[in-house]
Amino acid sequence: MRRSWLLPFVLFPAFAACAGSRAADSPAPRGATTAAITPADLRVRASIFAHDSMQGRRTGTPGNVRGNAYITGELARLGLRPAGDSGTYLQQVPLLRYTVDTARATLRAGSARLEVFEEYYPYQAIFEVPVRPIDGAQLLYIGGAADTAGLPPREELDGKLVVFRSEASGNALGAPDLSPQGRLGLIAGIAITQIDPLIANFAQSLAEPQVKLKQDLAVPPGATQPRMLFVPTGSVEALFGRTLDALRPGDTGPAIQGEVAFDAGDVGASNVVAVLEGSDPALRGEYVALGAHNDAIGVVEPVEHDSLRAYNTIMRPRGANDPPSEPSEAQWGRIRGIIDSLRKLRPARLDSIVNGADDDGSGSMGLLEVAEAASRGKRPRRSLLFVWHTGEEAGLHGSRWFTDHATVPRDSIVTQINTDMIARGNAEDEQKGGAGYVQVIGSRRLSTELGDLAVSVNRDGKHGLAFDYTYDADGHPDNFYCRSDHYMYARYGIPIAFFSTGGHRDYHQITDELEYLDFDKFTAVTRFVADLANRVANLDRRPVVDQPKPDPEAPCKQ
Repeated sequence: MRRSWLLPFVLFPAFAACAGSRAADSPAPRGATTAAITPADLRVRASIFAHDSMQGRRTGTPGNVRGNAYITGELARLGLRPAGDSGTYLQQVPLLRYTVDTARATLRAGSARLEVFEEYYPYQAIFEVPVRPIDGAQLLYIGGAADTAGLPPREELDGKLVVFRSEASGNALGAPDLSPQGRLGLIAGIAITQIDPLIANFAQSLAEPQVKLKQDLAVPPGATQPRMLFVPTGSVEALFGRTLDALRPGDTGPAIQGEVAFDAGDVGASNVVAVLEGSDPALRGEYVALGAHNDAIGVVEPVEHDSLRAYNTIMRPRGANDPPSEPSEAQWGRIRGIIDSLRKLRPARLDSIVNGADDDGSGSMGLLEVAEAASRGKRPRRSLLFVWHTGEEAGLHGSRWFTDHATVPRDSIVTQINTDMIARGNAEDEQKGGAGYVQVIGSRRLSTELGDLAVSVNRDGKHGLAFDYTYDADGHPDNFYCRSDHYMYARYGIPIAFFSTGGHRDYHQITDELEYLDFDKFTAVTRFVADLANRVANLDRRPVVDQPKPDPEAPCKQ
């Protein structure tokens, strides 16, 4: 059995035994919407887009295609101009799905046997560069980051499978330099260990196929890369026959027997792109881009809804952003108390669909509501460019592809406004949360003027939003500036503003459902975004870029 972050399902089997599975094949509801941005409209749209029939909208799946079909149908009804490929609303994004060949993925070392997705997790960041073989590679423990200065010469590490003790912080591995010129440039592979909480947090995603953009990389002749493995502490102890704390840099273990192989297949994924033409002939060739992402997590192992939510309430208040852990006796009591109170109201319910009602059903449907309001009202001077990006959850693939292959001149995009998770943020979700709580990220990183405009639009429009800039701080460990689609625009010097109501216990969980959305907040943020887009689109000149532009090919830095 694969390692699972779905701890409450394991811990509450009695609830699962009597739970009914959610019907996923019933048709999504339908309903009329109006020209105004209203809670009723947003409820209609979200109930369709986050319905079980969409199967969690995982990138390139039939559910993702159905979600896009709803968006494109609405765009056609509203009369927006298609701005995808060949006169359509869809821009194809060339993705490949890499799946581990599990039949050939068992590794052995001495008497130890490592089963894939149980005792180790393979990962590969770049598939265009061949991976060095690890079959026959001797294990060598090299310690942690503080020990790398004392490593042997490159030649003595040639062909070794080194075991590195990570000092992981948050979602960061703290991996050593693996560049070809570095001390570890000739190793066969690296097994990164002491990341058990990280593995527990992301076991589901690590065990699933990796979705990557097809890239035409200029790979130097003969270039190779080391095999990377994530290995729980217990597996390392089995390999070396002693505890991790007892190991010292330079300790060796047996040779690895076996290899890891990935099979590749195409993924049919698309961005949805539409334009509302501006009214000013001199400015309609410039665009204010509004973005959200059309994908979500998809289908996972079944879990009992209320048990998971009770566990997350006590142990993982930020959902998948927090690692799972074993509750104390007192915490168990609180979890059981929540479940008992809910069981008086309703029976247990088993579910496996991560509907993504907030992430990012809210941003996607808010964008559609802005499009309807803009198409029925007075048009702004500049054109509005609406983009529903695909593959955000898999690595910002759709936004990277769009900004590298924009269907309008990239330099004509004067601003990008990103909405990702905009329908929560009450006091139970966020420490500073409340009726008007909104996180603002990146609004002044390229253009001070854009950040000031956001403040004035909120004030002048009496939107009543309370902006929180905490997560925009340089070096913030959550790294939100780099984790959503807006950054793909910012890397090209396009001013961006990212709005979110923040994380919550249902983030990337099967509990991210319609019933927990705050439709008044959802409406307020959507109206504000519409007003901000109009304000920027009606400026006499584009927002001034007065801050340094990043290198578009360099890694993002918060």
